[in-house]
Amino acid sequence: MSERYRLVFRGEVLDGQHKAVVKQRLGAALKVEGERLDAMFTGKAVTIRKDADTDTAARFQIAFKRAGARLRVLPLELEHEVEPARAPVERVADGVFRLAPPGALMAEPAPAAPRPMVDLTHLTLAAPGTVLGVPRVVEALNPDVSHFTIAARGVDLGVPSLPLAELEAPEWDIAEPGADLGPHAPPIDPPIELAAIDFDLAPAGALLREPDDATPPQPPDTSHLRLE
Repeated sequence: MSERYRLVFRGEVLDGQHKAVVKQRLGAALKVEGERLDAMFTGKAVTIRKDADTDTAARFQIAFKRAGARLRVLPLELEHEVEPARAPVERVADGVFRLAPPGALMAEPAPAAPRPMVDLTHLTLAAPGTVLGVPRVVEALNPDVSHFTIAARGVDLGVPSLPLAELEAPEWDIAEPGADLGPHAPPIDPPIELAAIDFDLAPAGALLREPDDATPPQPPDTSHLRLE
């Protein structure tokens, strides 16, 4: 026995949908217009189908979803009608509200989704041990290894390194501690004996060379210039 459902619409549209557009789509899908279509979007519960099976409920729910509306699918065995009982909230004074009693229903229960009906009559169980797939034959690989030989134990099978080039080391020796190993100026030959040279310091301001015979340059003539 299939389950039965009641299909109810409250004028609700899905998130991101415009009410006018959804109203036009739903009217075209249900072939409803005028006052009957306006009555579906007043916010009050409108029964689309009083008694529908699972397939019918699923088809209507898909059609409403494509139009951008929300259709409520309620099992008929629910004792409550479409409008669930809500706990009254009494307003005592401006800005002051009284809490509802424990257990009171503060929101609508989510509608039960219809159970999917899957036809399994065409399926059968295989006997234990039955191979359900076609086994794939894998041919064994028989590579030719007749040209291989086994190396002796301890032989290095890695890539041989290149032989080192033979270098002739120059002759050198170890310098004494503190010796200056930097470059040296070549010795002066013959050496100069500074003690044998007789010289003295010139007095301050003395000319160390003979003046040139050339006439020193004369200053330019600026007598024709004047300041403005």
